[in-house]
Amino acid sequence: MTKSILIIISLFLLTNCSDNNKTSDNAVTNDTTSDMADTNLWTAIDIKSWDKTQVITDRVATEDDVKKGLAVYYIDDNSVDHSPYKTTLPKLAYLINADTKKEELVIVIQIEIVQKDTVAGFKNIDGRKGACMLYELKFLNDEKIKSVTGQ
Repeated sequence: MTKSILIIISLFLLTNCSDNNKTSDNAVTNDTTSDMADTNLWTAIDIKSWDKTQVITDRVATEDDVKKGLAVYYIDDNSVDHSPYKTTLPKLAYLINADTKKEELVIVIQIEIVQKDTVAGFKNIDGRKGACMLYELKFLNDEKIKSVTGQ
């Protein structure tokens, strides 16, 4: 669990700091190099077409997936036990801030089991990206999705 916590902290730092693309303590990588900025991968999402967001399924993410905008992070270390989480993606969810209880609408594009924890990668509606533990998300049911998307 300690390694998983380090992974989440590393993902948070990588997501919020520019020009960092590899951690020194583990093999989780989040490619935020300047060549990605030119590809326009992380732009705002039209909420009415959230379910068309491209994702990967039934496998763990690769460096290429991150570069293509299909994943937020990848694990570049065969010694780290990780596997895909079996579910259909994308999923619309609220990311819950543990301190303020504020809910932020996100589109979950990646979920992997890392060690004994489950880590999700997401895109914010405004185009930002991030990662969190699965328990920090509240997935929307069909009724709530219709209410949020206006469909």
